[in-house]
Amino acid sequence: MVLKPVKTGEELLFKGLRFQVVRRSYAKKEGDVFRRDVVLFPEAVVILPFIDNERIILIKQFRPSIEDYIIEIPAGVVDDGESPEEAARRELEEEVGYIPGELTLMGEFYPTPGYSTEKMFFYVAKNLRYVGAKPEKYEIIEPFTITLEEAYSMVRDNVLKDMKTVLALLLYGFKHSLER
Repeated sequence: MVLKPVKTGEELLFKGLRFQVVRRSYAKKEGDVFRRDVVLFPEAVVILPFIDNERIILIKQFRPSIEDYIIEIPAGVVDDGESPEEAARRELEEEVGYIPGELTLMGEFYPTPGYSTEKMFFYVAKNLRYVGAKPEKYEIIEPFTITLEEAYSMVRDNVLKDMKTVLALLLYGFKHSLER
């Protein structure tokens, strides 16, 4: 069995609005030392919201990192002192204006473990009640409704480019087909 390296140090390189970059030093059992730059990012939630058994809500959102709009499902970071479930409920209301009557965890995943600490919690939201959206002042979001079948076509045709959205749809489809 390979032994886990021991962290011997950590140096702050950058502190941003939502994340930090640190340089971590590790020692292996054999005495070798290595360093890695790591993005410290909060936990996040991803929500696949169902209007009914066949229709879901997607959002078209402007993302400064790609300087363009991208189609995705509601998502956001878990605030300090907040559970992932509380964050999922809050983000769903903020971004598309719905409160879920039912929120089911599908799984937890690390989207980029090669350089980031981010962990994402994937939820399905059903029995939605509309209360009005409350987007953050920096968010530019346009919600729209499509059928689940249309969403799967968008995955197949590589129209959806957002990894978390594609994973949520495929994970839901996989789990749903196992239940049948």
